[in-house]
Amino acid sequence: MSGVSLSKVIKKYGDVQVIHGVDLEIKDGEFCVFVGPSGCGKSTLLRMVAGLEETTAGKMTIGTRDVTKMDPAERGVAMVFQTYALYPHMTVEQNMGFGLKMNGHPASEIKEKVATASNILKLDEYLKRKPAALSGGQRQRVAIGRAIVRGPEVFLFDEPLSNLDAELRVEMRVEIARLHKEIGATMIYVTHDQVEAMTMADKIVVLRLGVIEQVGAPLDLYRDPDNKFVAGFIGSPAMNFLNGKAADGGVEIPGLKATIPTSVSLPAAGEAVTAGVRPEHVEIDLSGDTHTVELTEALGGVSYAYLTCDTGEKMIIEERGDTRSSIGDRVGLTFDPKRLYVFDKDEARLR
Repeated sequence: MSGVSLSKVIKKYGDVQVIHGVDLEIKDGEFCVFVGPSGCGKSTLLRMVAGLEETTAGKMTIGTRDVTKMDPAERGVAMVFQTYALYPHMTVEQNMGFGLKMNGHPASEIKEKVATASNILKLDEYLKRKPAALSGGQRQRVAIGRAIVRGPEVFLFDEPLSNLDAELRVEMRVEIARLHKEIGATMIYVTHDQVEAMTMADKIVVLRLGVIEQVGAPLDLYRDPDNKFVAGFIGSPAMNFLNGKAADGGVEIPGLKATIPTSVSLPAAGEAVTAGVRPEHVEIDLSGDTHTVELTEALGGVSYAYLTCDTGEKMIIEERGDTRSSIGDRVGLTFDPKRLYVFDKDEARLR
């Protein structure tokens, strides 16, 4: 097993630069997730690690080897794509062992490695079936099994669950997390779904426009985001943001008709700031009169109320318990001031 190191890695297509000097260390055996909106460069960066995209500048190492200019086959990586890419005329067993067969491995070794991967992925009873006779989740497990039999140093996953329905996505998240614990390999996983990132990763890399915005453990990013982008991207539903301005000892927020005390280092009084608070950290006060409930989503144990401030700004609030708001209600909000995040005009977090 091996870690992955990127040093000042750049990717250009002609004059267009899409990856901007990325520095990143992924430890041996770590499950690292690249997450960000479409077009942020996460799949491009993964393909650069795989060798499917040429690195324009910078250095990339796997273990102690400089792989920057190596061909994909020499890098010791295996990639699982969004599409299963299975051979329809071959059985599960044949699909999983095909790469080894093409590389001239003996039949006995192929059989042994396929059996090991099949046991890990609970595919033993499907080995003689063809892909058409499998569910989407089973096909994706076969694709993962094909990667396992190669015995790579690093596993690369490019949005492997995007084509599955909601129930199968949850099932496969558990399967991949269990697989990581069982084999202990270094894994790099790309997704635009921050729920997948939060539930699977040891380390999350948040990307925007080819730049790393923040790297850290899932709960560290949730609790201590460096900027407004990370604060809004990590967490579901997203953090609420309201316009405000610095005041003596706090932040004046017109949308809340209040000045919220805070101990963070604020700019000069009167300067514009953005206040952020997560939906799960706010409680609705049914006796208040600062917001209008426009819509509610009742999901059973939790509801989400969509509010409009008197300033026109929108908020989402999580509600639990037996007493909840209704459409058309006029309500107020209460929350612990320590839960307030403050960002300056450049979207950097104020601490």
